[in-house]
Amino acid sequence: MHDVLIQTLFYIFAGLAVVSALMVITQNNPVRCVLFLVLTFFAMSILWMLQSAEFLALILVLVYVGAVMTLFLFVVMMLDIDTESLRGHFARYLPFGLILVALLTGLLLVSLPESWYKTGTSQALSADMHAFGSSDVVEAAGEASKVSNTEEIGMVLYTDYVFALELAAVLLLVAIIAAITLAHRAATSSKRQDILKQIMTSPDERVTLVSLKSEK
Repeated sequence: MHDVLIQTLFYIFAGLAVVSALMVITQNNPVRCVLFLVLTFFAMSILWMLQSAEFLALILVLVYVGAVMTLFLFVVMMLDIDTESLRGHFARYLPFGLILVALLTGLLLVSLPESWYKTGTSQALSADMHAFGSSDVVEAAGEASKVSNTEEIGMVLYTDYVFALELAAVLLLVAIIAAITLAHRAATSSKRQDILKQIMTSPDERVTLVSLKSEK
């Protein structure tokens, strides 16, 4: 009963993710595209939950839906986007998009192991037990069950991929400093108030008396 419920939830949210992803690229209104993308992220987070990857599911909701997609939504709502030009671009780049989807699907199929097509999960597990020894597999499974998903990701990030993690952190820091520097750079063409110059001016410089002849 539990496996049937998990499979039912998987097919429901997988279908919802596929449909909402298609709506993202087919809608003419940019705001609707962003909202369907948020729905896609929510469906994918449920799929991560079903795969016992709670940390990735929460990161997907908190970071992408809570921050990135909200920023995209505000930017799209503030911009005046021409929907007619979007329709022309969609029809123009549709063959290129289909080719890209086909290449990504082929890459996904190549990356999957050959045993995934022939045997199920239980058969693959039994084959691994015969290949490596049942006692070793049981011991490794017992040790893996003691470690949570979040702890395991942290151990991998700060051991095997610590250099890549630090490099990404340095790049983000440089990007933040560059964005702040560009935002606070003084523009020569813009008009700004000089408060000190306004305070130090005298009344003679501010007011000019002009003598005009009276008209008859």
